This record gives sequence, C-alpha cells and structure tokens, in this order.
Amino acid sequence: MNISEISKRDIVDLLSEGLYEGEFDYAGRFDETSFLNQLVNLNDLPSEDSRFKTMSQDIWQHTINNDDWDIDWVFYDKRLNLLHNDDLFTKFVEQIFHPIVRDNDSNWKEYFDKINEVLEFDKLHLIATEEISGRAVFTIESIKNSELIANYSEQIKTKFSSEYIDSQVSIMLENIEKNPNISIGKSKELLESCAKTILKELDVEYDETMKFAPLLRLVMEKLGLSANDQNKENEAGKISAKILGNLGAVPQSMAELRNLFGDGHGKSSTFVSLPPRYARLAVGTSVTIVYFLWETYQDRNSSF
Repeated sequence: MNISEISKRDIVDLLSEGLYEGEFDYAGRFDETSFLNQLVNLNDLPSEDSRFKTMSQDIWQHTINNDDWDIDWVFYDKRLNLLHNDDLFTKFVEQIFHPIVRDNDSNWKEYFDKINEVLEFDKLHLIATEEISGRAVFTIESIKNSELIANYSEQIKTKFSSEYIDSQVSIMLENIEKNPNISIGKSKELLESCAKTILKELDVEYDETMKFAPLLRLVMEKLGLSANDQNKENEAGKISAKILGNLGAVPQSMAELRNLFGDGHGKSSTFVSLPPRYARLAVGTSVTIVYFLWETYQDRNSSF
C-alpha cells in the first residue's frame, strides 16, 4: 500500500498552496518542530548549519529566529526525504488530521477531501479507524472495490444533479447484496440515463425509442470515442481504438444481462437470480463507464 510519486507531489502542492495562501497549516495546533517530533526525533538528525548540532536547532534558527527558509521547506528537506520515504510520508499525512493536531476552527475538512481525491487515484483513502474522546483518528487504507464503486456513485450524483439519477444510483447500490437482479437492471438504466443526458446537453436529436446499444454507440460517436475516430497511424491510436471498440461492446452485453437477470421483464417461477458478485460487476461496469463518458463530455465542452 504505497502512495505513488505523482500523488505525493500533488498532495505536497496542495499543502504548499495552503501554506502560501495562508489557508491551511499542516501543523495545526502545533509548531513545526513539535509536529515533526511526533514522527521523527529531530535531535537525532544533523544540522546543516555549522553553528548548530541538530535539525531541531536548525528549524528554530531558520523558521523562528531568522525566518529565512521557504515556508514549504519541510517537503524538500533532504534529511526527512519525505517524497521518497513511503512510510514517513504516510505518517505525515495521517498526522495532519490527527485530533490532537488538527485545528477544528480551520478548514481542515476541505484539505482532507482534496487529499482523499488525490489518494483515490491510488485506490487509497483516509478513513476513520478509531476514536479519541469521540474524535475520529484517520489512517490511510486501501479502498475496497465496493467502497470505490460507492465513491464513484456519490460523485455521479453530484455531477448530474438529478433527483431521478440520485434515486437510480441509491437503489442500485442498496440492492447489490439483497436483490442483485434489481441492481443489474438499474445499472443498465443508469447508463441509458447518462447517454440521454449527454445527448440532450449536446443538442443532438435522437429517437426516444432507440435501443440501448445504438444509443450508447451514438453518444460515444458524438464524444469522439468511436474506435473509428482514433488515429490508427500510431501505436497509441491503435491501442485506443482497441479499448474503445471493446468498450462499445459492453452496452450490448449489459442489455443482454439485464434482459435475462434484471428487473425489467417478467420472470418464470423457476427463475434463479445471479449471485451478488455479478451485480457488483454490472454496477461497477456501469458506474465506471458513466464516469468516463461524463468526464469526457465535460472535457470536450470546456474546450469550446
């Protein structure tokens, strides 16, 4: 469970911005020396100033007495080596949001959410694992597949701002375990709703009675996601075409799965529902494609 170098740098950029803008101080209620001493013994680390013996004395001299270090010096100090020390970097981030450290009058929750958005790319998140005096202690943990789907689903609700889609997503998630056939049906409906919403946003006319698979092909075409739209003269284009071609085949399979096991058609008395793992597959596929299509639409829309 490691935070990637890219994510580390993104987190450092966020925290540096907070310091320079005066919006958020990672040390919270502590001064820098006290904060860092929770993680390492600064008196065991050498000084880089010939007048002093320890790093602790360095910090006092250059952040308090003279104040001649950059405000975000901590992220680039070679003795701490935060960006290249996985364990220390993880503890550093966790310590920022520890109830003893965090200043509840600050906007720590905003930075907590921003950092979690970055960690999500590595399938990690800050999650409450215990409490101290009723206050959550957060640690960085791997996101389970079900949690990842739930996170994406919540973001989809926000992106679409539609009560109908909110309802579909909630029903889809709530029924994965107890009524997998309902979740399978709703996962197909979510994709369909996404496609229609994007086509309307693009002012593209379409037949309301259009079948599911052609509808998805149409929206992919309008977003430039058709395999035929890719430049096959280079390797990247060939790979993109292959991926998008396979993606285009998913709607047909989703429709077939829904017809056989979803909640949209009458079932015989001998009908046996698929196990929940198939519902998780259908829901995960649907949520991922919807997220991909909507972000592609937003990116395309912002470029005009």
